Amino acid sequence: MFENKKLITIVVSLYNEEEGLSHFYSLLLKSVLAIKQYRFELIWVNDGSSDGTGVVINKAIAENTPSNIEHTVISFSKNFGHEAAMIAGIDNSTGELIICMDGDGQHPPKDIESILKSFEKGAEVILMKRAAEEDYSFLKKVLTKSFYKIINMLSSHRFESGSTDFFAISKQVVQVLQENYREKTRFIRGFIQSVGFNKEILPFSAPPRLYGESNYNYYSLLKHALNAVFSFSNTPLRLSIIVSLFFVGFTTIFGCYSLYMFLFGKTPPTGYTTIVLFMAFSFSLLFIIITIISVYFEKLIKETRSRPIYIIRKKEKS
Repeated sequence: MFENKKLITIVVSLYNEEEGLSHFYSLLLKSVLAIKQYRFELIWVNDGSSDGTGVVINKAIAENTPSNIEHTVISFSKNFGHEAAMIAGIDNSTGELIICMDGDGQHPPKDIESILKSFEKGAEVILMKRAAEEDYSFLKKVLTKSFYKIINMLSSHRFESGSTDFFAISKQVVQVLQENYREKTRFIRGFIQSVGFNKEILPFSAPPRLYGESNYNYYSLLKHALNAVFSFSNTPLRLSIIVSLFFVGFTTIFGCYSLYMFLFGKTPPTGYTTIVLFMAFSFSLLFIIITIISVYFEKLIKETRSRPIYIIRKKEKS
């Protein structure tokens, strides 16, 4: 009965979502069951949760699994991060379209129908863009907008401001990610916007978080932003070279001027203040350049080590 229907994969990333997972599961099931023309494969990726997330999702699946839905529960050996969870789901997907979303309830399942309509119209990359940011603090709004301005200024790619980790990609795009985008430092929402293909942007309204708290603090967001910038742009490295050359020229001119004034000038430049200011500026600039180079060097070391992006402790199908 279901064999001739297209298979759609939905990848749900989970990390300490025990409190609200049952509610999210019921919402997702309701949305999926309302769409009759497809079969669905739900991949639940438990990213090393320290609470009862794994127990809750297994219980929910055991108690309510309609015949047109297949489940796969992937449990990591430890917490590898949200990006790794999405990659694991994508790697294990078999559907014609793969939809990635979070299990915290802020990626509304009711929008899956709109995503599928775009897919049927030919979209191969579907970005879900937040229509509003009422639940964001003022600082978070400023940082988010600043991030996209900076990365678009530094990178040769154009990234959609407000895009999220709620997105859908076709099987062909999945193959590209599986074969060519295996960096240890990742920015998946950037990857899918840089590969080309037919792209469509859909707005969505994120409902307020009903359970738990966000796992992303300001440090995590800053780290994620820096990973994105250094993954998609070599401009900071080039700027450090330009600044270094400019400073070499400046110090050469300043040195020649100081020497000339010492030998031939009537009033040689004062010593202590000039030296202190010059050394302070020089070392500050030097440390900034070393930091930029170190970040790129760290990325290079991670790639050469070739350690796994994630480790699966258990994989269960039902």
